[in-house]
Amino acid sequence: MKHYSRRAFTWMLGGALAAGCGLSGTGGRSITFRMGLRTALASGESTVGAFTTDTGWRVTLTTARLVLGPIYLFEKASPLQPQALLRRLGDVLLPTAHAHEGDFFSGGRVLGEWDREGVFDLLADAGQARVLGRSPGIAGMALSLSLLLQPPSSALGAEADVMEGRSLFLEGVATQDSVRVPFRVAMDFPPPVELQRVDFVPIEVDLDDEGLFVLEPQPHRWFTGARFERLTVPADGTPVEVGTDTQVYRALSVNVRRFDAFTGAWEPAV
Repeated sequence: MKHYSRRAFTWMLGGALAAGCGLSGTGGRSITFRMGLRTALASGESTVGAFTTDTGWRVTLTTARLVLGPIYLFEKASPLQPQALLRRLGDVLLPTAHAHEGDFFSGGRVLGEWDREGVFDLLADAGQARVLGRSPGIAGMALSLSLLLQPPSSALGAEADVMEGRSLFLEGVATQDSVRVPFRVAMDFPPPVELQRVDFVPIEVDLDDEGLFVLEPQPHRWFTGARFERLTVPADGTPVEVGTDTQVYRALSVNVRRFDAFTGAWEPAV
């Protein structure tokens, strides 16, 4: 397997976007749109960071911070979507000739990008979208996205101090019946870049000038399968430091990088 640095990952994807914008003669209309972030609500919930897990634990997050970016929007559908799976099966049964796209870009042409990183408070703004900035792109339907989760880089400066060098910080309380488990998780996503990427996130957004693409972290999905009963609460009732050797940490580490840990939505310009 080839290994790429974060800088190489950004450079290669940025080059693909530039090529798609018309330098090769095959791109669509160049546009500028806004990129935003909004933490998704769990189904049936009205408070960001409050949800019930599939294992029956009621979780309320009191702190949720994440280092996120870059973000790239692709023209091809996620191979994990049903229609894409059927298409791939058809390619196997009825193979056709395809132009070579290399072994790096699983999503095909890059239609939009936010090529920076930032530290985000996922509980801020009460579920309202915050605009991150303006992004170059190509008009058309984007069907999947990729993003990076990473330790804070030196480029973030003092903004990163709150993360204490970590990639993800979560704190909250999980309850089930009469059992209460306060917890604290500090998580890293170190190199190589293949272990920092969240790939194949399904979206369906028609990019156009001045609209807003909103990336939506789904923290309620990050705790799928988490067994809080396996954590030991300190005698003084302080939060459990969820270590790398715990089932809850392992579940989070896998789930945060799954294709359904994030999603995206498009809000046309008004």
